[in-house]
Amino acid sequence: MKDKRLLSTDQLWHLVVLAGFAFFVSLVPLPPNDFWWHLKIGEIIYKTGSIPETNLFAWTLPPDAPFVYGAWLGELLFYLLYRIGRLELVNLARNVITVAAFWLLAVETRRMSKSWRLAMLAILLAAAMTINNLPIRPQLWSWLPFMIFTLILNRYADGELSPRRLMLLPLIMVFWVNAHGAFILGGVMIGIFTFGEGLQKLLRLENARSWREIAWLGGAGIAAGLAMLINPRFTAVINYVLDLLTDQPSQRLIEEWQSPAPGGIANTTFYLSILLWIAVLVFTRYRLKMTEILLIASFLWLAWSGQRYVLWYGLVSIPILMKALHALPIRTPRLIPHRSPVNVLIAVILFIPALLVQPWFVERFPLPERYWKMVHRNAPEGPLIGVETPLDAVSYLRQHPGGRLFNEMGYGSYLIWALPEEGVFIDPRVELYPYEQWQDYVRITRGARYNEILAQYGVDRILLDVELQSELLTALENDPAWKKVFSGGRAQVWEKQP
Repeated sequence: MKDKRLLSTDQLWHLVVLAGFAFFVSLVPLPPNDFWWHLKIGEIIYKTGSIPETNLFAWTLPPDAPFVYGAWLGELLFYLLYRIGRLELVNLARNVITVAAFWLLAVETRRMSKSWRLAMLAILLAAAMTINNLPIRPQLWSWLPFMIFTLILNRYADGELSPRRLMLLPLIMVFWVNAHGAFILGGVMIGIFTFGEGLQKLLRLENARSWREIAWLGGAGIAAGLAMLINPRFTAVINYVLDLLTDQPSQRLIEEWQSPAPGGIANTTFYLSILLWIAVLVFTRYRLKMTEILLIASFLWLAWSGQRYVLWYGLVSIPILMKALHALPIRTPRLIPHRSPVNVLIAVILFIPALLVQPWFVERFPLPERYWKMVHRNAPEGPLIGVETPLDAVSYLRQHPGGRLFNEMGYGSYLIWALPEEGVFIDPRVELYPYEQWQDYVRITRGARYNEILAQYGVDRILLDVELQSELLTALENDPAWKKVFSGGRAQVWEKQP
């Protein structure tokens, strides 16, 4: 009898795709926007032992302007990783956590669909919908909590877990609520499962759980809700997350907060998944449970409200879709899985390319020149830093301090980390700045009334991105009042002439 601990040929299906995804994730460059300012906050928390509550870095606002650093634990973890192993260890953490989350997705899909081949398809679809969310940022700390919540609740609803396992959810929530704002989705999922299973029971549908089991779900929801309060801001962190959903600058100016339009890999896959759902539901013999209907509807509505939520929809809905796909009245060739030590060797070989592009070795890996044009190579800060990070320009500003600087938004994040004493005009802490200031930023970027607006703020230096702010660049090149004093990569520094 074959040892069940050995891999079967059937399992290799999903490992092929998972290894390819691991390779891809490991090469995702680090843009400046949502990492460096979080790293600085982590450093402040580590060195002072307290969580900041004010602006700190923007010279355009009072230093004591209030701001909630809700992801304080995620920021601290980033800094601890950086302190131990620099940017290389931070990159490795992103790679491991992301691949682990998608492996859990594959395992859950296999459980629900009874097919490793459908688990492979699940990774492909969910990964495509996640492609815009792979750079390093605090959202990283939500991957595993979200997947563990999904696995526990799914298996409990299917009668495969004891009620005591639900008590893991409040424990995970204590970490999640301090690490990233997506913790609110954990509470939403428990609420959906409780209501859905209750509805299944009231309608006397097949596979309904007992009232006692449903009561355990409700109890876990109450415990998880109380766990949300175990954070330095108490109820304020929940208010902060809810306020973000209506924050005017975020909703109107930041693309990922806006509804997904067809285009790009993530959004196109999102719409294709909806078409696939329609086709499968027409022909499948599987009938969705009330909880599954509520999950799909809720996360579909969430994804339609903002591109940043498409990934959560993918992680929740794709395993259910594969379950329904498995029940299609289609005969497929049945393969008899063989377990063999050779399969283990094949699995190891599959992951070798992903190991060779880990941050300590990646710059020696023979990648196309087109890729190396996307990142700073041999940068002192570390590997895989995107070319949109103004390393050289900030070095110039460090050697030539002074003045009031207008900066591109993403550049503000790196300035906060590398040159906090310079101060920023604006940065990715979108909700910190009033909408009027964002409108001024947009006008300046478009080269509209820029001299008038910059004069109102007292700006005498500009740090711009030649690709993202090409209209402003064109205006400055034809304006004798401004002189270019530095150019490096995509960043330029301009100074106002006397």
